[in-house]
Amino acid sequence: MKHDKKRRFAVFLVLTLIWMVVIFLFSAQNGDDSSDTSGFLLNLLCGIFRVEPTPDNAELLTLLIRKAAHMTEFGILALLWLGTLRSGAGKAAWHYPAAFAVSSLYAITDEIHQLFVSDRAGQITDWLIDSAGALLFLCCAWLLTRLKSAKAGPGSIDNA
Repeated sequence: MKHDKKRRFAVFLVLTLIWMVVIFLFSAQNGDDSSDTSGFLLNLLCGIFRVEPTPDNAELLTLLIRKAAHMTEFGILALLWLGTLRSGAGKAAWHYPAAFAVSSLYAITDEIHQLFVSDRAGQITDWLIDSAGALLFLCCAWLLTRLKSAKAGPGSIDNA
């Protein structure tokens, strides 16, 4: 049993570190490459939802996609940190704020990193959006954990 716990911790930690590298690589894209990625996502999503981007709405749609991507990147990071912490030390209420803090701190370093990338800029608003994504995903995880515990019956609610 102890071996399974160590393996689970190792898997979560490796996945978390890989995801941090993925975020770093996206942030290392210069302005043109980042715009190309956003354009690809815009075309993909517009195709899926059968929306035709027009000159009037393309800029707004691109902005929304970019900010949603920020939130999602750091929301996933926060969930991975939560899994890492929980697999290493069991269920505890402090795991949620710790996962948020680590994700938000990494978002700060991500914005600082972008200051050194051609045609990119580190922005406080992006850090806030990244942190909001981490918080949103963690709140959803907490809520789902509570709902699952409540559905399991009285006396089964843990300190998640």
